[in-house]
Amino acid sequence: MTAKKPIKVLIVDDDTIVRRGLKATVDWGKYNMMVVGDAPNGKRGWEEFLIHEPEVVITDIVMPEENGLEFSRKIKAHSPKTKILLLSCHKDFEYAQEGLKLGASGYLLKTVFDDQELDHFLSRFQQEITGAVSEEPSPFQECFLLWLSGYRNNFEKLLEERLTKDWKWMQQPYYVYLIRNFSSVQYEPFPKNAQSSLVNLGTDISYFFIENAFHNQILHILSEVKIEHSELDWIRTGPLQGVRDWMKAVMALNHAQLQNHDFHEYPKTILSAVEYIVSHLSFPMTVADIADHVGMSRSHLSTLFKKTLGISIHSFIEKKRLQLTKQLLKLSSIHLQEIGEQIGMQDAKYFSKWFKRCTGMTPSQYRVKQNDEKFQTK
Repeated sequence: MTAKKPIKVLIVDDDTIVRRGLKATVDWGKYNMMVVGDAPNGKRGWEEFLIHEPEVVITDIVMPEENGLEFSRKIKAHSPKTKILLLSCHKDFEYAQEGLKLGASGYLLKTVFDDQELDHFLSRFQQEITGAVSEEPSPFQECFLLWLSGYRNNFEKLLEERLTKDWKWMQQPYYVYLIRNFSSVQYEPFPKNAQSSLVNLGTDISYFFIENAFHNQILHILSEVKIEHSELDWIRTGPLQGVRDWMKAVMALNHAQLQNHDFHEYPKTILSAVEYIVSHLSFPMTVADIADHVGMSRSHLSTLFKKTLGISIHSFIEKKRLQLTKQLLKLSSIHLQEIGEQIGMQDAKYFSKWFKRCTGMTPSQYRVKQNDEKFQTK
């Protein structure tokens, strides 16, 4: 049996110590990788790239003569499949974001360099290059999942685009169902003449949208299917219309199923409070702020919230922050610093200690574990 051809790596950084350090300290053989060259700037890096045509490029962003963004732009134009990992300082965060838009796969902060994060990227690159990873969630699915967890992204824009094209019929009244364990049922109870859409999130949860006229028919069919498939379950709401109704209803159904409650058990005040909490996770938040938002006294809201959800508002906020953190670590390559900021923790060390207290492992360890488990199930 012939050995697998090693994955070629190019390192570009104006700091000689960084280049030498990466070449000498990383166990490249662990990832079936080999460093084939290095360079002090993007101009020299491009020359080395054309000579070696590496599959992986690790490059600094701010460099003399030609920076990492221009270098990355050339690489992606010449070889779109090349994996690019950016190195940056915290002050260069906006540049790193621009690099991701150009097609870079991720970035690492030099100031808080983490071997486990580097391991995460190199392992993922190895799996993607060798074809060991099966199909990933679509950009819409991934954006949808992160939005459900409270991550501030461009999901609303993607949704608006869909509702002006494929889902234009949702400008008219429709119902939404959150269906549990639908994938286990080898049957699709959708009338062929109905305007409908199913969004499977790659979990045991699916969202099904159906035009208002067929709502009762679908409910009847689902009830019949449940006789043979007791694991099938659902909650629903409607009629709805347009983008805002879509977002509020889906968010409410998601939190209802997370609490194993029926949607109709949620007073509108609690739904409003839940929506406020999830959309403000990255900001300082008090019970008084939430009470002002829903138009209720602090004590009354606290009592109603605990009665409805079974936990205090503070516990719920903590739970949502932990859920968002896990989703970001599992579904994205977003840097730990940004994840901490997304849940209102600016101090990276405090964020890491908080997460370890909640889960028993650091954020980096959790991300690596999730990556390994995903790989083993492929």
